[in-house]
Amino acid sequence: MKIKHLPIMMAAFVMSFALFAAPAQAQKPKKRTITISTESGANLFIDGNQVTSPAKIKIDKRAAVNVRVEKVGFVTEIRNYDNNGINVIPKTDFIQLTKDEAYENSFVTNLANQDIDIKPSRNTDESWLLLNRIVTGSFDVIAIMDKATGYMATAWSAKAFNSGVVRTRLIIRTTSSNPLEYKAKLVSEIAPPGTSVNSDESFRRWDRVLRTYESVIPDMQSRLAVN
Repeated sequence: MKIKHLPIMMAAFVMSFALFAAPAQAQKPKKRTITISTESGANLFIDGNQVTSPAKIKIDKRAAVNVRVEKVGFVTEIRNYDNNGINVIPKTDFIQLTKDEAYENSFVTNLANQDIDIKPSRNTDESWLLLNRIVTGSFDVIAIMDKATGYMATAWSAKAFNSGVVRTRLIIRTTSSNPLEYKAKLVSEIAPPGTSVNSDESFRRWDRVLRTYESVIPDMQSRLAVN
């Protein structure tokens, strides 16, 4: 077999492989302009400053712009446009929002995170037993129960949504033994998606309550008042 052309063939192969394997060169960044719009009723923020939609934005080369869109009942959308010569900056971008599942499955109420009076007309033993039945009807786990001091607290009950994690617990304490009175607090908190239920530092008080617990405190007030 003749191999006199082998060095030439090998050189051609190496050159072809080098051309194929060479990384694509980034385009030289230049000043870009993008027009951002969103749906009616939403608030549009550019680098923290509220603007009117549609908004025309000029992005200098090697600069970045942060865009945030908010609307009640919808998940907040955040986008970053980095004009680094690699990312594609479109001429226009319409930001469509997604409905907030936590919002849809909750209601705003002054029952959230507030001490609510419970004034039973029954005696202590009957009232405590009935409280237990009502609480366990909505919460799976009671973390603390002390009949002697009249204190009860459920474990956190967490529910994950597309906008975040909502956790809820109920705390009941005796404030008077004669006449018998309790304070009930429905604690409702929310944290970013994926947060562990035990990450206390990530949660904040929420002025809404999941509909699952809508009737817990009203049920206590009405049922314990009936003798």
